[in-house]
Order: sequence, then structure tokens, then C-alpha cells
Amino acid sequence: MRSPLPISFVRELGVVIVGDFALATGADRHLPFVARELAAESGARIAWVWLVPADPVAVAAALHDAWLRPQPVACFGGLGEGQDDYVRAALSALQTGLAEVGQPLRPVVQRDALLSAGNIAFFSGHPARAHPQFHGWWRSNAEAGSVGGGIETLPWPLPESANQQAARSTVARAHPLVIQHIGASSDGTTRLAFTAPSRGKAQAARKALQRLMADGTSG
Repeated sequence: MRSPLPISFVRELGVVIVGDFALATGADRHLPFVARELAAESGARIAWVWLVPADPVAVAAALHDAWLRPQPVACFGGLGEGQDDYVRAALSALQTGLAEVGQPLRPVVQRDALLSAGNIAFFSGHPARAHPQFHGWWRSNAEAGSVGGGIETLPWPLPESANQQAARSTVARAHPLVIQHIGASSDGTTRLAFTAPSRGKAQAARKALQRLMADGTSG
């Protein structure tokens, strides 16, 4: 159903950082910047962070798992030249694998020098290039409704159970163009919202989650 009340969304972001230096030392130049960007917006937070080695198999595994998450994801690094372009090689391999098993493909889009696929946006490993681009990308989606042209919501009490989390991940896999947000209506109730390029896509994801929860399964 559409929300009858204004919603203040808790915007969550997943972060993937590709590179051996960050993995070996735990030091990274992107994460503090992203944390500051999100701190400037009330209610925004980093949901999780993965440090991934500069290895094509590891990058492919991380991107596959990130596609299963309900949050938008920012991936820094791995966009090198030639053999160092782990991201595009991983995306190509993953799309081939999805096609072979009959799963929906994640649209890969290159727009204004920003590469994205499904819920993941990809940024350079160089802060001077990546950080201004991230700033613009994050601000352009500052309102949950701006992610797409349609929005559907459900009552969603917190904290989430393991079954609720698993069901949301199942829906994220089946509906890769739909982003999920948890927020509070003006009456104080917590709701889960689905935003998508069209209301039909948002509605389909919402109904799929309702079926899973009614059946008591997570797919």
C-alpha cells in the first residue's frame, strides 16, 4: 500500500572497499569520508563495510553478496585499466552466471562517468576522483522517493527478526531494481518502503515480501 503519512527514512548504505592496502592495514581513505557525508544527513548510517582484496574471484564474490543486500551499496576501487579492472570483469562473469541459471540480470549503466549495476554504484580508488562523485551521487538520492518513480510501504516493527531480514534479502534478489528503506511515519510507526523506477515494480516487491512473511518462509 502507499503510505498515507510522510515518512522520515533511515537511509542505510553498504560499503565495499577493494584493495590490498586497506585489507592489510585496516586503514582506508574512503570510509572516514563516507562516514562524514552520512553524518551530515540526519538518520543516515553505514549498515556494513567489507574490505576486499584486489583479486577477481574475491571481487566477484563480494559483488554477488552485495546484490543480495537491500541497501544501496558504494564500491570504491577495483576500476583499474586492463587486467586491473576487477570490477568490470566480475560484473561480466556474474551476469553470465545469472543468465545461465535463469536469474534476472542487474542492469549495468554508465552515466556521467558513474558505473552502476543493480543497487551498487562504483567509484574510483583515488579519493580526488571518487569523493566528489560520491558526494553528488549520494545527494542526488537524498530523498527516498528520488530513487525511482514509485513507492510502496508496509508496517515494519523493529528490531527485525532473522526471518524478516532473510525475507528482505530474498526480495532484493528477485527485484534488483527496487531499493528498500526503513523509516518512521509522522504518527511514530515504523514502515518499510520500496522505491523503484515505477510503482508497479515497487508494488511487486512489496507483495512478494508480504507473501513470504505470510508463509513464514524466506525463500
